[in-house]
Amino acid sequence: MHQKNDDLKRIQTPTPQKNEKSPESMRTSDIDVLLNRVDQLLQANSPDKALTLIANSKIKTPWLRNATAVCQLRLGNPQVAIEIYRSLLVNGGIFLRADAPVVFKVNFAVALLLNQNLPGFYNALSELKDEEHPSIPKLKAAVKNWRQQLTLWQKFQLICGNQPHAPLELGFAPGDLK
Repeated sequence: MHQKNDDLKRIQTPTPQKNEKSPESMRTSDIDVLLNRVDQLLQANSPDKALTLIANSKIKTPWLRNATAVCQLRLGNPQVAIEIYRSLLVNGGIFLRADAPVVFKVNFAVALLLNQNLPGFYNALSELKDEEHPSIPKLKAAVKNWRQQLTLWQKFQLICGNQPHAPLELGFAPGDLK
């Protein structure tokens, strides 16, 4: 438990100057290099290769776990991503950790949405009401567009708490690294 908190605190601190030679600065540099390579692979629509790159890495940080979950989202495995985010964000309760990076929380909301868990998505999104991230307005717009396209019967199902059988297209690649 303390290890996760320590990892989050360490990665939230600014990257040390390049002239420093501490093991932590080298590790942070290694993480940045790996995340940049993962980002390139994701932009090239190769989440499978990015996932292999992460798996072959000896580096273990919350940021790489986030990258792993993003790869799983892009591969169409939202349930796997949800499990990763639960281990990063949920402290034995139902609320998201306040100290977790906002991008982790946004990606968790995306995973819940893609797993057709609308109540979970809305709960996660409500915890982001005071946060800012470029994907939040895009998510809200995608859900609003989807709801507007539902038939009357599907809207009734939604009001009753049932997930309508209507595909939800995000209009953008799910998950962000930053």
